[in-house]
Amino acid sequence: MTAVMLATYPELFAGGAIIAGVPYKCADGITQAGQCQSPLTKDQTPLEWGSLVRKASSHPGPFPRVSIWQGATDKIVNPKNQQELVDQWTNVLGIDQIPDAEDTINGHARKFYKDDKGRALVETVSINDMGHGTPIAPDVADNPCGKPTRFILSVGVCSSFYIARFWGIDAP
Repeated sequence: MTAVMLATYPELFAGGAIIAGVPYKCADGITQAGQCQSPLTKDQTPLEWGSLVRKASSHPGPFPRVSIWQGATDKIVNPKNQQELVDQWTNVLGIDQIPDAEDTINGHARKFYKDDKGRALVETVSINDMGHGTPIAPDVADNPCGKPTRFILSVGVCSSFYIARFWGIDAP
């Protein structure tokens, strides 16, 4: 639902985090939704994906920054959807689909897509060996977060912390 909210009400959000999701308008119903999630992914060009967002509201911009998180072994939402989301939101934000910076969070790949002023507008994080859910780190001594339950997965990375940092709201 995050992609839907960001596309249809972009004027209300400065940023959003899509965790284990699919691109906006990948589906128009429950049958298509299942096809978008897994095992197949709808493959469209960045312009095609971006046009769907731009048609969703009359908002001329700016559009929200987006953090996109995905489990690399997710069997419910095909991990390929992460790239389709990158294609969609980089196009909407007017930046290319080539990462401008890369690093890791506890061994998990993170990429940044920046505008011409060097501001990261899209980030992706791919969590190794994680299925479908939100990553948490309840056992990390200096930054514990979350309590594991169904779809809230203890993988040693506090997604909420890193998303807040990406948005620039992690200061006390």
